[in-house]
Amino acid sequence: MRHAAWRYLCVTSALFLAARTPSLEAQGTARPSLHSVPPAGVSAFVDVSVVPMDRERVLSHQTVVVRGGRIETMGAAGTVSIPANAQRIDGRGKYLMPGLVDMHAHFLGGTEDLGDAAGRQLALYLTAGFTTVRGLGGAPTALGLRDRIAAGSLLGPKLVVASPSINGQTARTLGDVVRLVAEAKTAGFDLIKTHGGFPDVSFYDSLMVAAKRAGLPVSGHVTPEFGLRRAMAAGQQVEHLDGFIAEILRDGAPPPPPGQVVADAGLLRMVDSVKLARLAADMARTGIWNDPTLALFATVASDETPAQMRMRPEMRYAPAASLAQYEAQKAPTLTALPSDGRRAFADTRKQIVRALHAAGAKLLIGSDSPQLFLLPGYAALQEIDAFVDAGLSPYAALEAATRNPAEYLGTSAEVGTVVPGKRADLILLEGNPLEQVSNLRRLAGVMLAGRWVDGASCDALRSEIVARIARN
Repeated sequence: MRHAAWRYLCVTSALFLAARTPSLEAQGTARPSLHSVPPAGVSAFVDVSVVPMDRERVLSHQTVVVRGGRIETMGAAGTVSIPANAQRIDGRGKYLMPGLVDMHAHFLGGTEDLGDAAGRQLALYLTAGFTTVRGLGGAPTALGLRDRIAAGSLLGPKLVVASPSINGQTARTLGDVVRLVAEAKTAGFDLIKTHGGFPDVSFYDSLMVAAKRAGLPVSGHVTPEFGLRRAMAAGQQVEHLDGFIAEILRDGAPPPPPGQVVADAGLLRMVDSVKLARLAADMARTGIWNDPTLALFATVASDETPAQMRMRPEMRYAPAASLAQYEAQKAPTLTALPSDGRRAFADTRKQIVRALHAAGAKLLIGSDSPQLFLLPGYAALQEIDAFVDAGLSPYAALEAATRNPAEYLGTSAEVGTVVPGKRADLILLEGNPLEQVSNLRRLAGVMLAGRWVDGASCDALRSEIVARIARN
């Protein structure tokens, strides 16, 4: 679905594209790939500090044994028997925690080859420490990549794949709504994505009934024809804090303009903190999950120019065509949206996230990348930073990127905390993330279902991406 600029943001299929290059095998050269890591065996993280994420704590001097893709044993170093055939991973001075989750990506087309968009996306997520990624739209090739990763024939984060968006442009009749949900179920998608924008509220109600009947959760935008309170009553997982501002303006205030960006500083001064607290409490009571995408809208609101954003170190992983498109997205915001309104908008979004957290409402980390100088993996790390910048503790931000997504996805028995018996989706860091979330960028290695990728291998994958881009 396409909207006018800054009405309802969505990624476009042209983002992050580059020409294919011949396969590594055809070139006869052994270069890094998503096939170059051996299957899961027996590994032991020795004398490591564990951040288990079951609560805010660090377990010092631990040995963690992984066998067959699962955490077999964890205990004080010196008391855990390390199998003779185990790969020993030195954990001294390092921190082991659950792998990270991005709950709002857009999957790009292609294969696992590092010369195409999909391969780069998988590799960038992996080398940034993300072991699960949920895509809320994108190329249908994601279904095949999801299944190959699950089968162990391809290395990459576990993928959760949403249907093509069901919205006012893709569903012209109520029958279309029911048909599209049924087709998504048959195709094997994991959830339904909506951008809203329906002709009337009956379309939304039909969508939610059909999705519930199909056993598929619904995530996405909230648009004015049904509004936030109806989405809450239906159990929709809300993206972008859509619909919040309309609900929390004081009585008598004019309604906000349509769209996601409200850059009217005067109107935003009419936010009623009592209404916000009540809404947040209702979110917590009814179990509604929110994925705020703070970093995305902070980028929209930023005073940074495209030239400044191009200087970010991670931009070397983006093809020139993508950088040009990001510039075309960002440049108009600096002139079309007043600077005081942009700042007020960003501050209001932070206020909402603080209120949700204070009320106990559940939050998720999502990047809505790639777009607008936000790259896979790196953008989700920026989202974690944004949670802390909004006033949440590092633990709360990390919770939204680990155990919260596992709870929402129904995979808490498998991932989200470091506990014996769970799948070994883990990251090893050079610093304590509970002290500074910036330590997430000091990655010593990542383990996906027991397959260990050390820091040098991550560096090699990133270098290969840069080389492929340079050749195109």
